[in-house]
Amino acid sequence: MELLRRIDRGISRGEAAVATLVLLAMIVVAAAQALLRNLTNTGAGWANEALTQIAWADQFLQKGTLWVAFLGASLAVHSNKHIGIDVLSRVVPPVVRSIIHGIIGVAAGVICFYLARVFYMSIVINAADVPLDYEVLLPSGNRGHLCDIAGSELASQGIDRPDLFCAIRHLLGKIGVPATTPETVMQLIVPPALMLMSVRFVLKGIGSFIAATKGGERIEEVHELAGVDLEKGEG
Repeated sequence: MELLRRIDRGISRGEAAVATLVLLAMIVVAAAQALLRNLTNTGAGWANEALTQIAWADQFLQKGTLWVAFLGASLAVHSNKHIGIDVLSRVVPPVVRSIIHGIIGVAAGVICFYLARVFYMSIVINAADVPLDYEVLLPSGNRGHLCDIAGSELASQGIDRPDLFCAIRHLLGKIGVPATTPETVMQLIVPPALMLMSVRFVLKGIGSFIAATKGGERIEEVHELAGVDLEKGEG
């Protein structure tokens, strides 16, 4: 159990770091976008050109919100600060309270697991269709994803390859994860976040059942068994 707690602490620190970086990046991008738009009103031609260069900003801000939301939800489960209705658990005996928390934890874990599965399947289905912006028409009449087309062919058609995205797409393809657009890549945060939440909920549920076999502990003690220190806010 101590090993699981240490692993969970390490994962939670990584989640917090990534969420912080994404949030800071969103603030910088949103501020730059707002500044450039205000400058266009003053007649600055270079500002219009700069806005064109960061046309991806709106999509980044949308998907960045998704990252912050799901990383934050996972961290809330880790710290046991997610929304919960505990009116009944406050009035029942300790053993019953522990059993209730155990059932809720396991049930929430199962729900998160199936949500992760459904969301990943939807990503796979959407990845089967290549958007026109990422599709290249070949001289043979066939079409292909621009990341799969030779550089010479792209150059002959005046198309630039998004090297960073294509590199990430190639790495994801090595492990069988489909990605047709940068937006698809950004959405891939959801299934692992839900799976991690599933594992955490199930472990908390098991901890509560263990507490029930010992006569039922106070809710704080149940959370400690599940790897959460409520006073320190960490597992």
